[in-house]
Amino acid sequence: MQQTEFPCMNTTIRTFDLPEESSKKTLHLFKKAEKTLSRFDKASELSQLNRTIHIPFVCSSILFEAIRIADFYFTVTKGIYNPYLGRTLCALGYDRSFELMEACPNTAEQPTSSRLISRPLTIDTGMRSVTLEQDIQIDLGGIAKGWTAQCIAELLQDDGIKTGAISAGGDICVWGLEQRKRVVKIDHPSRPDETIASIELQRDAGIATSSTVKRHWITVNGQHCHHIVDPRTCLPSTSNLIQATVIAPTLTEAEALAKCMLILGWEEGLKQFKGNNLAFIGLTSDDQCLQAGNINFYAKEGVKQYE
Repeated sequence: MQQTEFPCMNTTIRTFDLPEESSKKTLHLFKKAEKTLSRFDKASELSQLNRTIHIPFVCSSILFEAIRIADFYFTVTKGIYNPYLGRTLCALGYDRSFELMEACPNTAEQPTSSRLISRPLTIDTGMRSVTLEQDIQIDLGGIAKGWTAQCIAELLQDDGIKTGAISAGGDICVWGLEQRKRVVKIDHPSRPDETIASIELQRDAGIATSSTVKRHWITVNGQHCHHIVDPRTCLPSTSNLIQATVIAPTLTEAEALAKCMLILGWEEGLKQFKGNNLAFIGLTSDDQCLQAGNINFYAKEGVKQYE
C-alpha cells in the first residue's frame, strides 16, 4: 500500500494506504464526477443544466445527489452556504478554471447585490429532475470535491477497505483510525511551508480547510477578489477570518461549514454552528490561530499550535 496522487477538479487528489485497485477506483470515480459536475466544462452535465430554465432536467444519479446535498446545506445554513452564485462568480472574473485565469481576468462587469430569498430551483425526487426557476448558474465548487471524496470513502468501506484516507486538495476524509492514527497538519495559507496547527485524529472524520487567500485575483478595474462570496452582498467576504478549518463527521459537512465560517467570521460562525461533533480552527487576518468546539471528540491531545 502506498500514497498515490493525480490531478482532478482543479486540485491534487491523494490516496493513502489503499490497495492498488482501490486507488484506481478512486481515480475513475473522481474523473467521472469531474466530467459531470464542472461548471467550467461546457459539455458537462452541470453546464447543460445551467443552460436551462423552467424546464425539468432529468439528472444522472451523480448530478442529482450532488445538487440535493448542496441544496440541503443551502437550507440548513439559511443561505450562507450558497451554491447558486455561479453568475456572480463569473461577473467577478472567476469564469474559467482557476489555473487558466490571468492576473487580470477579462471582465469589467460588476455583480449586483441580489440575495436569494427563496430556493431558485425545484427538486423532484421521484423524477430525479431539477428545474431552475430563476436564471441562475449552479456552482458546486469545493463541496463537489468533498462530497465525491466522502462518497468514494463510503464505497471503499463497503468493499471491505477497513482503513484509508482521501485528500482532495488538502480536505481529508479518513476512516479506520482505530487501526492507524493519523496526524493532519494545517498550513498557513500565505506561507505553505509553515504549519500553524496539527491534530492527531482518534476517530473517523472529515476535515475541510477553506481560505480567502489561495484563490484570489485582480479584476481589470483594479478590484481585489477571492472566490468566497458573501451571498448577502454578492461580493467577496470581508470577515475577520482568512482561513477556516472544520472537523465534522463527514467531509461534506465540513466543506459547507468551513465556507460559512469564512463568510460569517469567527464569533458569528460559532454562534450559528453549534454541535457536539463539530470542531473549528480559524486563522484571523492578524495571524491569530483560534480553536473552538469539541476538538477532544476527535483528538485526545487536542490541537497542537505552532508559533
